Amino acid sequence: MIKLGFAFNFNVQRCEIEVGDEKQIVEEGYKQLLELYAKYGLKANLFISGFTSQLLKEEYPYVLNFITQHKGKEFQLGTYTYTHPIPQLLNEKEFSKQMETGLALDRSILNTETEGFLPPEFAFSQDMGEVLYNNGIKWFIALSSQIKKGLTEKGLSQDPHFPCKVDLGNNHSLIAVPAVYQLPDTPARFFKLMMKGLLPVDTVIEGVKKFAEEHPNGTLLFKRDAETIFIDRFNSGFEKTFEVMDEFLKKLSSLDCISPSWIEEVISSQKEFTTISLPDYLGNTKIETFTEGEAKPIWDLTQKVRDAINEAEKTGVDANIVDQAWNHLMLSHNSDGRIGYWFSEWNPGEHTVAPSRRTFVEENLQAALKLLS
Repeated sequence: MIKLGFAFNFNVQRCEIEVGDEKQIVEEGYKQLLELYAKYGLKANLFISGFTSQLLKEEYPYVLNFITQHKGKEFQLGTYTYTHPIPQLLNEKEFSKQMETGLALDRSILNTETEGFLPPEFAFSQDMGEVLYNNGIKWFIALSSQIKKGLTEKGLSQDPHFPCKVDLGNNHSLIAVPAVYQLPDTPARFFKLMMKGLLPVDTVIEGVKKFAEEHPNGTLLFKRDAETIFIDRFNSGFEKTFEVMDEFLKKLSSLDCISPSWIEEVISSQKEFTTISLPDYLGNTKIETFTEGEAKPIWDLTQKVRDAINEAEKTGVDANIVDQAWNHLMLSHNSDGRIGYWFSEWNPGEHTVAPSRRTFVEENLQAALKLLS
């Protein structure tokens, strides 16, 4: 029997959706997804960006109430930064600010003190790891393929579908929990293909069964955007994403080879952890997506703001002004407003940016410069 879990990240700042039109994401995506998990009694870890938590509290408190009511039943909560940046674009101080602000909002809005982190785009580096450790994070999610590389570098043939301890040096370490993008006899990114109507649910269910045979007692962790039901229909035009998810969870919940598990349960059930060094991984999305083409002016302006904040801190500019500039910079970090061209082997050009989403980024960068001028 395998431990089966889900990790859903919540980033309401979707690139295709105009600022102010988020209600459709909440109603057609978040609400329906959460209700399905309560319906079938499966378990999921939810990772909500601080910005998303703020918006839900202000405009959609019933969604937060639903999560709170089902916490410890179907849901557990992790952390997901403040504004969903691309970690490889940030320096160490910027990533620290993103984590600190996100965790503070987790405490004040979600009333949770989490120890788990889902990195945007599965990015990881030793510097990131140290920031996580310093912020009280004990575990994070990594691709099983990256964990396999860490095991191979150490000359180990261990199954990569079990959590491992990642050595950060200085007697510091984190637990890396493996997530999968491929099942036996299924194409890569099977979950996304299924939600687009391009892969039958039964094919994925058979893949789960075969995974259970090949990895006894292992962990099968699915990761998807919480906007799945809405955004996959929005992007692909396939109109039955809710029905697909409903069918999938119904059939999954009836399998006798799975044990629905939160990540915390997976970790606590494992007595020993193999220690590895996890290779740096820039994430699933190519850096050029956010630095070249239409993205280049924003990237150039970002570096100008970064330099201005550094100079302001050196010269003793009023701390309140600097703090405001920092907040504008962090708001501008949101990856969905920064996309130039979607460089992706999986689906090139899939995402386009709504004009107001890009304007949001630009205006926050300009506001930071104005404060410091």
